[in-house]
Amino acid sequence: MALFDKLGEMAKTVSEKANDSLETNKLISDINLTKGNIQVYQRELGEFYWAKFAVGEQLEEEAMLICDKIVAAQDKIRGLEAQIDQIKAESEARKAEREAEKAERKAAEKAAEAEQAAEKAGIEKDPVPVCAECGAVLTEGQKFCGSCGKPVA
Repeated sequence: MALFDKLGEMAKTVSEKANDSLETNKLISDINLTKGNIQVYQRELGEFYWAKFAVGEQLEEEAMLICDKIVAAQDKIRGLEAQIDQIKAESEARKAEREAEKAERKAAEKAAEAEQAAEKAGIEKDPVPVCAECGAVLTEGQKFCGSCGKPVA
């Protein structure tokens, strides 16, 4: 019988520990939920004071200092975003420049190929007109270069 008594006592102990653990976990969960609610309330309080600051109301000195920190942080963000925009614009300009140079090289290569083909065929051909500024191939009667925009002589 002592064995059964010991088993019964162990089962009771395990059951009590499980119940205590469940109850403790419920309480911890409630604590965490309440802490989360406090953070929401603090955010709402901050938004309330920020709205007052935004419309020009005078706040306590400490609140004004915090609002000034927020304004400074927002200014910094705008400056950093402007730097990002500048980097992107410069990158796009470099890309466009490389593409224009590539197109000019292709045009010059085609003109050279056409000239070589004409030479092989023994055809006398007028020299291919090119822009004096950038070397782009021009068409007859063209007044401005299509690549660099300079007037054609």
